[in-house]
Amino acid sequence: MSDIIFGKYPVLEALKAQKDIEKIYTVATLRGELEITIRQWCKENNVPLAKVPEIKMNEICKSKVHQGVAAVISPITYQDIFKVLSDEEKEEKTPLLLILDSVTDIRNIGAVARSALFFGASALVITGNFAGRINEEAVKSSAGALLKIQVCRYPSLLALMASLQNKGVQLIGTMLNASVEISEADFNMPTAFILGSEDKGLHYKVTENTDLNVKIHGASDFDSINVSVAAGICLYECQRQRKK
Repeated sequence: MSDIIFGKYPVLEALKAQKDIEKIYTVATLRGELEITIRQWCKENNVPLAKVPEIKMNEICKSKVHQGVAAVISPITYQDIFKVLSDEEKEEKTPLLLILDSVTDIRNIGAVARSALFFGASALVITGNFAGRINEEAVKSSAGALLKIQVCRYPSLLALMASLQNKGVQLIGTMLNASVEISEADFNMPTAFILGSEDKGLHYKVTENTDLNVKIHGASDFDSINVSVAAGICLYECQRQRKK
């Protein structure tokens, strides 16, 4: 893969040059100054760090000499979520955020980004250390939307939720057994929709800390819809209310 660099010095130089890094891999046995430097850098820059077995690292680097570390260069530039909110406030706009929690299917991420751009979302926020990474396939799935919409990332969803609530953003969780229909909620204030992973949905700690949880009512008892479809419905309802 052309977007992967490996080896101690190439990776460290990429960090110094402030390249947009999607994810960093280290072998699980890596120790010493290099491991400490990379771990601290990932923490400070909200970059996912994966510690993998030697055999997995060899696979990632196609058995080339990697010195125990590899980095994936991102095709997009990540934005600071709080700067996005500040800019929206300066322009007297009502923020609309779409937060994905541990969504791993890059095609879904691309489809969500496409809907987010179409409906005028302020930003798409990706959370979770094991979220799908943004690569050329994700950009293609988004029809280029990932190159146009502001994309942010944050490692801890719960920490992000607390910060957003302190800034006056209402948090809307989506879940099947919520008691409130999406059309009954009010989205005319700063709003962030939170959508969970394809297989597990939102964690109960997330739904316990939202301001409101809503459901999307269907015509049958089929138990779920694709996360990108759910995102489009949420964004449409918000746009409908705000235009009204």
